[in-house]
Amino acid sequence: MNPRGANQPNVDPSLHALAVPETSLVESLGSIVDDVQQIATDLGARPYRVFSVTYRWSGGDVGRGLPEVISETELLPTPETSSMTAIRRNLLAGGTVERGGLTLKYVSPRYSEDQLDDLCFGTQECQGPGVQTFIEVSIDRRDGDRTRRRRFAIAAAPYRDVDAMSWRIDMIKQDADRSPSGVPGGVPSNRDPFSVRR
Repeated sequence: MNPRGANQPNVDPSLHALAVPETSLVESLGSIVDDVQQIATDLGARPYRVFSVTYRWSGGDVGRGLPEVISETELLPTPETSSMTAIRRNLLAGGTVERGGLTLKYVSPRYSEDQLDDLCFGTQECQGPGVQTFIEVSIDRRDGDRTRRRRFAIAAAPYRDVDAMSWRIDMIKQDADRSPSGVPGGVPSNRDPFSVRR
């Protein structure tokens, strides 16, 4: 016989789901959390900027023709990134490639999951054949203008970390980084008109 009997928590009338989650204390503090994260940016403690970048390929399919940058949106306030030491350089016959994953932490709680999906995978208007969206991470200009732009794909669904009052997004490294001036990967540098300036 079960010593707890019928005293299951799901039949306890004092327990219930949050009736109006959008007006909870945690939700109401979203703008304050963003202000605190902005202080970290202003102090120089968020060196890695994060962008959603969308290409359109002139050939109608990804990889065919030339890519044009049709949108570039920065995630604000600047998220914190996990250690770049998780990105490893593998030596291959033709040179080195970077492999590994990165986590974006303290992504604004004021984003909805749908809005993050749009940033990570492209809006409805920016989807279809020949269009691709990815996340790009680059250090700010403290080291000069020729900063490395690293390209990532989203590895898992965004996680709303309520304890940290923010979102967490796991990413995996992709090839074909853009050049420091914004030229899409694999495109000769004299095609700079295809880049979008920051």
